[in-house]
Amino acid sequence: MEKSKSNYWQNAEITNGRMAMMGLFALVVNYGLFGWIIPGIF
Repeated sequence: MEKSKSNYWQNAEITNGRMAMMGLFALVVNYGLFGWIIPGIF
């Protein structure tokens, strides 16, 4: 039981890091193509 719990949190942190990198990549691409950081606001 203890091993599966630590494995769950490790997978959660890896997934969280990957989603953060995907968001950062989307921000860079959006800024590169359109020049907007937040579409419709800036």
